[in-house]
Amino acid sequence: MKNIFLKKEQSVTFTGHRFIPYGKLSMLKVALKSIILELYAKGYNNYYCGMAMGFDLLSAEVVLSLKAEYKELRLIAVVPYRNQDERFSFADKKRYQLILSRADETILLCENYHQGCLLRRNDYMLAHSSQVIAYFDGENKGGTFYTCRNAQAKDLPVTNLF
Repeated sequence: MKNIFLKKEQSVTFTGHRFIPYGKLSMLKVALKSIILELYAKGYNNYYCGMAMGFDLLSAEVVLSLKAEYKELRLIAVVPYRNQDERFSFADKKRYQLILSRADETILLCENYHQGCLLRRNDYMLAHSSQVIAYFDGENKGGTFYTCRNAQAKDLPVTNLF
């Protein structure tokens, strides 16, 4: 994929839980589309996705669904380690591979899994963004908590769609 120059002030990070209740999926897609278009109108073109199951893959699919009409939208897949999808279900592996094939850029941070690599992925995305779109239940644990807490410490606005 081509290497594109991305401005932090035009970039947004997604962070969220891996499990989304089925009954909330359609409302969440609508909310994602709405906030992405609102931010796009303000000049936010670049969307960083950590490519985890759940909210990450859903967010990436929403960005990709909007790209035909909104040509400046860019999806940047930030992969914490090669074969990140090794424990995904068959269906999620297919979604993951399709998203990777359609992303504007893929950034591979590590060859192999190691403890902490998922948090380093989140740090990378925050370092390159000026906004966060989250699906966070408020529990003080896990990667989504870590990312939202660090975004707030950096004074990055966090829009929580939970």
